[in-house]
Amino acid sequence: MALHFLLRMVDLRKGMVRLALIGGAIFLSSATGLSAPAPSTVREMKVSFDVPAQSLSSALLMFGEQADVSLVVRKEDTTGLKSHAVKGSYYPNEALRRLLGDNRLGFAYIDSRTITLSPDLYKPSQTPVVEAEGPAPAQEDDPAPQAAEDIDEVVVTALRRRMNMQKVPVAVTVISPPLIRETRLHTLDDVGTRVPGLTVASFSIGQPTIHVRGVGSNDDGAALDNSIVMFIDDVYIGRITSISMNFFDLERIEIMRGPQGTLYGKNAIGGAINVTSNAPTPQLAGDLEMTLGNFDRRDLRATLSGPLVGKKILGRVAVHKRKRDGWQEALFLPSIRQNDENTWSGRSALQIDFSENTQVALRGDYSRDDFESTGRIPVVGRKEVLLLGPDGQLTGEAILPTDLFERLGGRVDMAINSDQGYTDRTIWGVSSRISHRGGYGELLSITAFRNSDFSWLEDSTGLPTHLVNQKVNSNVVEAHRQFSQELRWISPEGQDLTYIAGLYYLFEHTHRTENFIFPGQRSTTNQNNKTNSFAVFGEGTYALTPDLNIKVGGRLTYERKQMHQQNRANGVQIILVDDFTLDNMGSWTDFSPNFTLTWQQTPQVMWYGSVSRGYKSGGFQGAPATRDLAERTIDPESVWNFEVGYKSQWFEDRLRLNVVGFYADYRDLQVVQFKTEGNFGFFKTSNAASARIKGLEVEFTLKPFTGLELFGSYGYLDAKYHKFNDLSGRDFAGNTLRQAPRSSLYLAFHYEHPVRGGRLRLRGDYRYQGESYREPDNSLTIQPAFDLLDASIAYETGDNLWELTLWAKNLLDKEYITHLYVLGGNDYALFGTPRTYGATVTYSF
Repeated sequence: MALHFLLRMVDLRKGMVRLALIGGAIFLSSATGLSAPAPSTVREMKVSFDVPAQSLSSALLMFGEQADVSLVVRKEDTTGLKSHAVKGSYYPNEALRRLLGDNRLGFAYIDSRTITLSPDLYKPSQTPVVEAEGPAPAQEDDPAPQAAEDIDEVVVTALRRRMNMQKVPVAVTVISPPLIRETRLHTLDDVGTRVPGLTVASFSIGQPTIHVRGVGSNDDGAALDNSIVMFIDDVYIGRITSISMNFFDLERIEIMRGPQGTLYGKNAIGGAINVTSNAPTPQLAGDLEMTLGNFDRRDLRATLSGPLVGKKILGRVAVHKRKRDGWQEALFLPSIRQNDENTWSGRSALQIDFSENTQVALRGDYSRDDFESTGRIPVVGRKEVLLLGPDGQLTGEAILPTDLFERLGGRVDMAINSDQGYTDRTIWGVSSRISHRGGYGELLSITAFRNSDFSWLEDSTGLPTHLVNQKVNSNVVEAHRQFSQELRWISPEGQDLTYIAGLYYLFEHTHRTENFIFPGQRSTTNQNNKTNSFAVFGEGTYALTPDLNIKVGGRLTYERKQMHQQNRANGVQIILVDDFTLDNMGSWTDFSPNFTLTWQQTPQVMWYGSVSRGYKSGGFQGAPATRDLAERTIDPESVWNFEVGYKSQWFEDRLRLNVVGFYADYRDLQVVQFKTEGNFGFFKTSNAASARIKGLEVEFTLKPFTGLELFGSYGYLDAKYHKFNDLSGRDFAGNTLRQAPRSSLYLAFHYEHPVRGGRLRLRGDYRYQGESYREPDNSLTIQPAFDLLDASIAYETGDNLWELTLWAKNLLDKEYITHLYVLGGNDYALFGTPRTYGATVTYSF
């Protein structure tokens, strides 16, 4: 029904199409507002082309108009040449190659919307077999492999400019639209094992723990911040409850490792995640995608983009619905299936060109999650587990064999839950991006407002029996509002001295309530925090020689937090032990510099060395057990990071190889621990530790021949506490940091082969994560190593309109732990999703 409607809509007159775009934008704006885009990379979006065979110069003019790009080519290079016809939906670089055919012209992108063509750029391996307009000719069943073609350029904005990733002196990994689509990458959990040094473990969708190179946060109190920051279209996401968003209709995801404070601000002490959504297109384009899979998977995604008023005003609307039944049964509620998915998301965008130099972009996003509880299985110590009897009662402890999952009386798909529980979350945001360019460079203003509401209830009967021997529920309710304003001055390119300077302001208001609910009793902590943060920043790069650059930058930040909190223990003596009402205020000032030296050894090889300082905000206890804890201020943490990197491309750009080594010295590390006192216990976050972290990361991309592309990365990490005495005075110096596996490995291949009437694509992904600890006391608990295999096969029709994909995730149906929650020397585990599989049909126009 929906597909029929979309096909009919394409055939309507242009006025009706514009009305549909405006209506969709108004609809999403009314629920979410509109926000600002970063410019999109034209090559990463398909465009509808209709260029007949004709003189090459005339064909290039038509191509430029339809792709909305500028072409730079000498007249004598096109005189007397004929083009091939191009009709259908293609990526612009693919369409241009088909149009050029066997004409000995090559091309390269000067920037995202300017292409230069020249015989000097011609590479025979880049020119594909050109399909004539009309039915595709018969092809051999198994044609021989062709010569290799070069790997695609990757554009990033890690330094707040659009640059080739190979020219950026930062350890950055880019998740591209093909990878998002082919691997069904929807959340941060899916990203974690594909990036060296990044691990993601979700307590719930609103409570992920994200670590980069062993650095992250475990306390989600109202006045505490994460150590890894996320930006969506240049807008800072202030709370951990909003970070694990639904990934769809994206241009790219950039994961930067190491301190990024100069350009990304406070709390980017461990790294930054920069998400860029797709901008509107100058041509009418869209797609509809439907997915069916096991566990009653039912997904629907639709996108519509195009001009509203000529090419002066462009619009884009995208919606995405994900729904899947849970795979885990609640022991005492057999009708409930836990660990499900039920998410609805929407995104809208308007781009207005007031003049050649002035552009306003507005964007809005909205997401609603409604999940059942996440079921967990009780675990005790490193290799032990509480077993279940036939009646569902705990029978005691049992020492496990080497394989963690070879246990008697327990099942991964069975959780000890006596209440249904839920996770509800609503996120929305609006922003505007105003850009004006002149001879002085670019002036940029980014204004944004974001809102999140998160509510979570979970049966916690699986707590250690020596602490809790009756039914108990955990409940969190949080409301977060934030406003941000950023001004940037970006100098012109092509000068010996280039720079970025700016001002930044952020206001956050967080109201968080945490409850432990016992039969007839309830313990409650309320926290109401307001944060004001101001910053001035700048970074300049000077060319000492044509091949040697020095970059110096810094950020000065002032921050003030005001907290009102109230505890009501109501006789419950498990987590909270005091009744009190208290007001706190704290302020901090920090200056974080960075220094980078870059040497461009050859056009394909770059070396860099950097020294940078990172800073994470101070704050106050989350859910303090006593008044004494609530009155204590948690100091900021800081790091000095030393990094040496090597970026290269080899064999006529068929191999990309990037390597980085690093050493980090952390001070005043904020560590959250649970302390047991007799039959009671409480959580405490303190500046308990210093740490030394070192490691090596390797990433590569290889195209050995046309059609085959290989990817891989490896991360080695040695993250140790240098000085650390826990709450009981025990010395944990030399222990490994939380969520810091010593080794991680990612290997993947993508193979594309022409078949009769279309193309066949195969993909396989292998992911390995080494064992890691979940507590500073490494003897207490460990998350075992695990590896996963994903695969897909897709067929795309020759006109690029239809695509059918068969996919499977966790193909070998491995059982593995993704999260451990430790309390009183015991813990319970959240297991990863078992094998899922399905089929996806996509129609694009």
